[in-house]
Formats: sequence, C-alpha cells, structure tokens
Amino acid sequence: MTPAADLPLAPLDRLRAEARAASWFAALGEPLIAGDLADAEAYVAALNLGDLSIDRAHDWPEAERLLKSPDWSSAWWDREETLRRTLLGQAETLHRERELWTALTELTTDVGEFVHGKAATAAARMGDAAKASVHVAAGAASQAVYQLAVARMAGETASLFESKFRLFAAGRWPLGVVGTRLVLF
Repeated sequence: MTPAADLPLAPLDRLRAEARAASWFAALGEPLIAGDLADAEAYVAALNLGDLSIDRAHDWPEAERLLKSPDWSSAWWDREETLRRTLLGQAETLHRERELWTALTELTTDVGEFVHGKAATAAARMGDAAKASVHVAAGAASQAVYQLAVARMAGETASLFESKFRLFAAGRWPLGVVGTRLVLF
C-alpha cells in the first residue's frame, strides 16, 4: 500500500470558491427550468432508485410538510450515505487522515456559516418559514458541500454529489424522495 500523500488543497479551495459563487436558496419555490430538470434527472439516475418524477415545493410550509410526510423515503439518504462512506474510505487511503478531516471540517464550517445566512435571507424574503427549517436547509446545503468535497478528494469526478451540489448552486434545495417523487424546493 502506498503511503498517504500530502493533502492537495486546490480542489477544496476550488470547491470553496464554487460554494461562495453559488445562488444558494435563490430559486426556492420558483418554477423549475431546464437546467434544474437536467441536474435533477442526473441526480435521480445516479441514485438508481427506479423511476422517480421530479416535483417542487412552492413555499416553506409545503417544504416543511413534505419533510415530515409519512411517504418521505430514507432510501435516497441510505444510497448517499453508502456512497459517502465508500468515497471517504477511498479519500482516507489517498490522504493523511488527520489532514483530510481537518480540511473537510474547515470547509464545511466556513460554508455552513455562509449558507445559513443565505437560507435565512431566503426565508425572510418568502416568509412563513419556521426557524428550525432555516437550520435544516443550511445543514442540507453544508452536507452537500461536504459530500462533494469527499467525492473530489477520493478522485471521483462524476458522482451523484456533483449533480446534487449543482441543484443547490442553482438556488434549489433537494428535499429528498417523497413517494415516487424527487422534490425540489
């Protein structure tokens, strides 16, 4: 086995810049456009959960109801977690574990603070959002950045985390799978 290499920070710096340039939560509730649909279809295909239609939540109360729906499926989350763990294991074989974890923590902390402000702004703009939902939205966005960082540090260039991040970067919030629908807000 080859010893772990020094952590290349350039991919994480590029991701930090991408995150800073993203339109976090700017399109919540808006009609889906072609780019949203293309990224959602790529995400659905990568999830490999069968035929899922793509739908949207129109406002914060609807998004909150969908997140609590008895039809909300954990299958997509399970798929993401399985892939994340696999990619993290690969990244840990390529890079020194302590350096990797420190860099990932710093990135997600930095981005987390930034996206929380963006989620709060979107909630204030639209109104009717529960305070806890702002935290959930920001957490989901931070998780998307973390997942993509892990994928990139593992050398994975075409993971489902790329299309998920693009949805967030375009101003959407993928709420998950409800019944047979991927729901975007």
